[in-house]
Amino acid sequence: MVLRSVHTIIAILFAALVLAGCPQSTDWNADQEAVHKAMLEWSSAVTRQSAEDMWDRLSPDAQDIFKRELEGTNPAGVRATVAMNKTALDPAALTSDNDRARIKALLATLPEDPDHMTPKDYYIWRVKPDLTAEGAEKTARLFSRENVESITIEGERATVVLKAGDPKRYSWVRHDGVWKFDVKPSILRALETAREREKQD
Repeated sequence: MVLRSVHTIIAILFAALVLAGCPQSTDWNADQEAVHKAMLEWSSAVTRQSAEDMWDRLSPDAQDIFKRELEGTNPAGVRATVAMNKTALDPAALTSDNDRARIKALLATLPEDPDHMTPKDYYIWRVKPDLTAEGAEKTARLFSRENVESITIEGERATVVLKAGDPKRYSWVRHDGVWKFDVKPSILRALETAREREKQD
């Protein structure tokens, strides 16, 4: 149940990442141009089906989301879930046939050996099945200059609003001088809350 809720959050994030200010593009300043260049570079990575390049273009906070999904213990992440369910399949375990079938079906949706995966490895495994020609075309269309309604810069953060798309709003952050695809504000707040809770434990 917990892992399912984590997967729901990640699915929302991934949809924003893969499917992805001024109405007049000629009025964009240098920062707005740089954000849109980053959008086009992301679209190019999707078109090339380069999950490795996509990972490198994620903000540290976005990367941390996938790290937590892999390594988390509270709530249980992929590693803990795989280990627990493999134990339940042990021949000596008192697990019913129905439960064994259910567990095998669950494990088929998860990496076979997540203990030997880095967060980057896990991200690549996670997104590659969804990197399709259709998705690439949609991303290119969404992130095209003609579809950008506005790019608003506030310090090191940028918000892009599209004319058409679902969602229409995307977040970017400048990290070490490079614009990176970021998590949306609501996920960022939840992430910060989790980090504060961990400091208190």
